[in-house]
Amino acid sequence: MRKLILSLALFAVVVGASAQSNIIKTNPFGLAYGNFNVTYERVLNPSASFLVKGNYMYKLLGLDVSLAGLGVGYRYYITHAKKEIPNGFYVNPQVAFAFGSIKDNNDTSYSATNFGIGAELGYQWVWSSGFTLDLGIGPMYNFVSSDSSDSANGIAPALTLAIGYAF
Repeated sequence: MRKLILSLALFAVVVGASAQSNIIKTNPFGLAYGNFNVTYERVLNPSASFLVKGNYMYKLLGLDVSLAGLGVGYRYYITHAKKEIPNGFYVNPQVAFAFGSIKDNNDTSYSATNFGIGAELGYQWVWSSGFTLDLGIGPMYNFVSSDSSDSANGIAPALTLAIGYAF
């Protein structure tokens, strides 16, 4: 009987620990504006998760671009005491790096790199079906380097609108 109880307790811990501890998500509206992106989120403990983001941008404000980027973030869930994460309000410090080329209206191509550091406040919903909705906003300071003489260093909004699947 003791072995059965221990086995059931171990099974509950393993199943509970693995339930919805991974999320794959994307912004479906990004494709309409020239940006394909995907984010993987992994729950680390009862209050935090780690994110890895990848994106490829092929249009930007009417310009032809070819930019690839990676980003990482650490998400602390403010409401972790009341909700099982990855549900609830969060704060998400993050860094991102992108590189590639931009073609201007005169068909001149420039290489460009971007390093950004920022934070977001947001809320993520995860339903029992696994469907996920993530909304966030915050500032991102960007350091841009380019062959062009134009400088674009400065603060820009960091926005998250993503749907996905938790497993």
